[in-house]
Amino acid sequence: MSHSTPDSPDNSPAENDPAKTYRIGHKERDEAIEVLREAAGDGRITVEELDERMEKVHAARFPIDLDEVLSDLTTDLPSDRFRPGASLTRSTPAGQAIETGEPLVIKAGWENELRRAKWQVPPYIRCHPTGANIELNFLEVETGLEVIDVEVVAGMGSVIVVIPDDWAVNIDSLSKSWGSVKSVVNAVPEGRKPIIRVTGSVGMGSFRARFANFLDRRRMAK
Repeated sequence: MSHSTPDSPDNSPAENDPAKTYRIGHKERDEAIEVLREAAGDGRITVEELDERMEKVHAARFPIDLDEVLSDLTTDLPSDRFRPGASLTRSTPAGQAIETGEPLVIKAGWENELRRAKWQVPPYIRCHPTGANIELNFLEVETGLEVIDVEVVAGMGSVIVVIPDDWAVNIDSLSKSWGSVKSVVNAVPEGRKPIIRVTGSVGMGSFRARFANFLDRRRMAK
């Protein structure tokens, strides 16, 4: 008779879950630690909790181990990435669940991250301005999307959104703690032009939405 051990899962459906059997590496642990540091910077966990959870991350072997550390800090759990057919489910401000598929994740650790000129825009973008700035410049974007969801993960950096005159940005669901939020653009688009719906928290950083300025126009004219 064979006996299962922590290192040799049995053949039951629950134990065949990839989130419980797929070994993680440095990449997954580093991503989990980044979430913890952002949570500490946003005041959601204490420095003592940060140290305790980081020890658990270093000891983690499977995605499900990371879930236990991050479940009260994020809805994007590590295990979701390893289960077949898993897709990201978010909620609108009204609480209605929507399927968005895989998001475009943009991270700015020590250097600024810029999205300018003509770039492919997905329906959902997640911004991690950990220590530097992220600019989402939509001035030359061509898209058939009516809504673009942008989630800001709290950090020390800033997120800047630049839109054409007939687009709009809604920041009603964007929260702030020590940071700042400023929008000098329309909240309602003209016609069927896209609206950028911003959620999340700026933490100790900032968020700004604006129209094109002189430098933008000169850059586009080149």
